[in-house]
Amino acid sequence: MSKLWMISYDISDAKMRKKVHDHLKNHGQRVQFSVFECRLSRLQFEQLRSDLQALIMEQDSIRWYPLCNWCEADIHWQGQGDIVDTNEYYIL
Repeated sequence: MSKLWMISYDISDAKMRKKVHDHLKNHGQRVQFSVFECRLSRLQFEQLRSDLQALIMEQDSIRWYPLCNWCEADIHWQGQGDIVDTNEYYIL
């Protein structure tokens, strides 16, 4: 069973920020400059957290927000953007 996660990051080093971005784009869809929505199984979640922890420095920040089914159904936005197709599977 998978869960939708909103993942945001604040990475000071441009090279490291690109690595985090590239890693996240293999697991979900970018919805803001430093925000991704990713549907992850428990194993994928644990592996991704471990992979990203190995990349970032002490002053950097990655935040993980779980979105329940009710919350996911009630996502709203203004301005640019489309509904994220989180039912797509990514094979690494």
